[in-house]
Amino acid sequence: MLELISAARRRKRPPTHDLFDTVRMEFRVGLLDIDLNLQLNTGKYVKIMDRCRLEHAVVTGLLHRAIEARTSTVVANTEIAYIRELRPYQRFQVHTRLLGWDGKYSYYDQRFESQRKLHTHALHRLAHMYGGKTISPQAFQEMTGLNLSSPPLPEYVRDWKTLLQNKRRLTERDIDPERF
Repeated sequence: MLELISAARRRKRPPTHDLFDTVRMEFRVGLLDIDLNLQLNTGKYVKIMDRCRLEHAVVTGLLHRAIEARTSTVVANTEIAYIRELRPYQRFQVHTRLLGWDGKYSYYDQRFESQRKLHTHALHRLAHMYGGKTISPQAFQEMTGLNLSSPPLPEYVRDWKTLLQNKRRLTERDIDPERF
């Protein structure tokens, strides 16, 4: 809650980063952040990623523009690869950047790094909302006054989109109760 209050207070400050810049935040694993395996709890990763995307929105000026336009953004999908554990008291950084958007979603890349090693990598697909309904990233751009063009999405995002389309086709089929 304190992060939200801080973000709301800082949102009107002039941006210090461009929209496609990587925003870095530093953390340390606390004793209340660990699981039974003495490593950073998976739920805490998601909370930290939310905080870092909020900070990205603050320092790029996106949060202020979105609030003024009465729009919001929600996470539609997340893919996380846990590569190395983060142990108690270990310092780490989270690098957050907006990769771009397509006709329906915006894509973020987040990396947890410690001592120049990648520990966790996450991709997020976000939907933009206005008046309780989904709007396109282009409409979001126009409403917030950004009017930028998306750079080409990296190949690994295109591959992820294909995987998500295949998963959606699978879930739309009738489920055989005997299979599960």
